[in-house]
Amino acid sequence: MLFYEQFDIKIKNNLKNVFKNIDYKRIASHALFWLLLNLVVDIASSIARSDDFLHMFIVDLIFYTPTDMLALYVTIYYLFPKFLLKKKYVSFFLLLTVLFIAILCIATPVQYIPFLEFSAPKYIAKGHEVPNFIQYAKYTLASTITLKLSILGFGSAIKFFKIWFSGQKRQQKLEKEKLEIALQLREAELKFLKNQINPHFLFNALNNLYSLTLEKSDKAPDIVLRLSGLLDYMLYECNDDIVFLYKEIKAIKNYVDLQKIRYGNQVNVEIKVSDNIENTMIAPLLLMPFVENAFKHGLTKNMGKGNIFININVLNSEIHFNIKNTVNCDINKEKRKGGIGMENIKKRLELQYKNSYSLNINKIKNNFSVELIIRNKKK
Repeated sequence: MLFYEQFDIKIKNNLKNVFKNIDYKRIASHALFWLLLNLVVDIASSIARSDDFLHMFIVDLIFYTPTDMLALYVTIYYLFPKFLLKKKYVSFFLLLTVLFIAILCIATPVQYIPFLEFSAPKYIAKGHEVPNFIQYAKYTLASTITLKLSILGFGSAIKFFKIWFSGQKRQQKLEKEKLEIALQLREAELKFLKNQINPHFLFNALNNLYSLTLEKSDKAPDIVLRLSGLLDYMLYECNDDIVFLYKEIKAIKNYVDLQKIRYGNQVNVEIKVSDNIENTMIAPLLLMPFVENAFKHGLTKNMGKGNIFININVLNSEIHFNIKNTVNCDINKEKRKGGIGMENIKKRLELQYKNSYSLNINKIKNNFSVELIIRNKKK
């Protein structure tokens, strides 16, 4: 008795799993498709022939629709994926032809049954001989082929549209995923580049502070104050993709002040900024490397007083940044030593302002100039 109970429970569980995995929505949509298709065809036929619509509708559902379903489902669920979508066109058309002939061989005798039941009495009533199966097959062959090809073509067109639509959705999803990955990589690269800049400037500033503390200079407290302003900007403002231009300029001025404390009368720095910069945005620490390079390559102990001129304007929705400085004759030697500043800035310009900037760098004798134009961003 226990065995039968366990067997009964196992069967019930299996049946539950079977019914649970059935896609009832899909079955309902297919049933609705066939009902609507027969409805449209039978309404048109009943009007053309003056036949009873309900009778025709029931007969078609029982005797005609099953073979139509067989032809369509074998085509779209077997021949399409196995042959057509794999570009095996010859095999596909050969098997489709064989399938269609087989469907005609099945459909014709099946459809002859309702003909004998419902149409034969009309022939007898009119005194005509009832066609035998061969005569019926010849008489209905053209109409049967036309109707079944129309249904097969219509159903296949719907399937093709679904395949195309699914392909488009997959493509869009892939494109979206690619874009998300590209954006993540871009963001990661930008963070990496900015993280390179922060310690780069911090190292130079701390170096200056260290030199002055060794000399026991009274300028050390002022350096700490300026350095604090720079650190505040780098640690808290530079996490965003863009910042207000005036904040970038303030950081540049802090940096310049630090360098002026270090070099004293050895350097002359002029900074000119236009008045219309309030709402202008820029990528953080984008201009700073140019200013740093002006000090790094423009001032050395073995040369006289150096000059640095910085001009920042906003004209016609563009940021115009110009910097000119006297340059050390050994700049090419220093460039060979490497450095992250200029290469870093070029990469960042490509990442953040691709096709929206122009950068011109010129060296004429002992004068070095940079002209950068960026289409500004407003918050």
